[in-house]
Amino acid sequence: MERLGRRSFLAGGLGLCGGLAIPARSMASPRRPQREALSLRLPGLDPAHDGLRVVQLSDLHAGRQTPDDLIRAAVAEANALGPDLVVLTGDYVCHDRRDVGRAKELLAGLRAPTYAVLGNHDAWTDLRGTGAALRSLGYEVLQNAWTSVRVLGAPLPLVGVGDKVSGHEDVGRAFAGLPPDAAPLVLAHAPRTADRLRRLDRQLVCLSGHTHGGQIAIPFLTPLLLAGMAREPYLRGRYRLDGVQLYVNRGVGNSGVAVRVNSPPEVTLLTLRAA
Repeated sequence: MERLGRRSFLAGGLGLCGGLAIPARSMASPRRPQREALSLRLPGLDPAHDGLRVVQLSDLHAGRQTPDDLIRAAVAEANALGPDLVVLTGDYVCHDRRDVGRAKELLAGLRAPTYAVLGNHDAWTDLRGTGAALRSLGYEVLQNAWTSVRVLGAPLPLVGVGDKVSGHEDVGRAFAGLPPDAAPLVLAHAPRTADRLRRLDRQLVCLSGHTHGGQIAIPFLTPLLLAGMAREPYLRGRYRLDGVQLYVNRGVGNSGVAVRVNSPPEVTLLTLRAA
């Protein structure tokens, strides 16, 4: 979320937590992520990719507000799921440039081919350094670019869109040269990028993060606060926007405060199905 929007939301959310007398144990930062599994049917998907397994990790926020063992557990879970691909959808650090090396250390060891985009906190902290850290691990970073990934015997178009919140989104550049009949998997840190993607009149799946599922998720109130203060209508889970199928991951780590309420950290297993 944008800087002021997130600060205001977290401050208000914590006050509400106290007012609603939520037990302290529910506000602790969990030590293990929760697995979420979903299947999406994508028109135009190559039949060779029917059943393709993609693991998504997002918003790790290496630093003092996220326990190191939580990030390690997320990486271990990603490997245990045995995916064909791993995708990373931004915000590997929070505010401190010294945490770029920490993020690199904690993210090491993903065994499947891994592709990434960068988030707003990466841009605000050290965009080049964070990208270089990911590349040094053998993970490909897509910044307003697309690539063709050969997996399960056939090429899969994979697009990475720059972060909208920090002003790096360029959908036109990201899709430049991609055949018009291609049905890509798109990575975009900010869910609102889906509003721009729907204008392309394509069938695609977009994986995003950024919102932490609200992080402090008060029923009814959190969506209103996010939509009003951060202008973020897509909080968590699945959305359908014309030809765009959007999934918003709750993320692994914390920012603002080391607290999650009703929004446990997440590792997503997506299975793609041919329509």
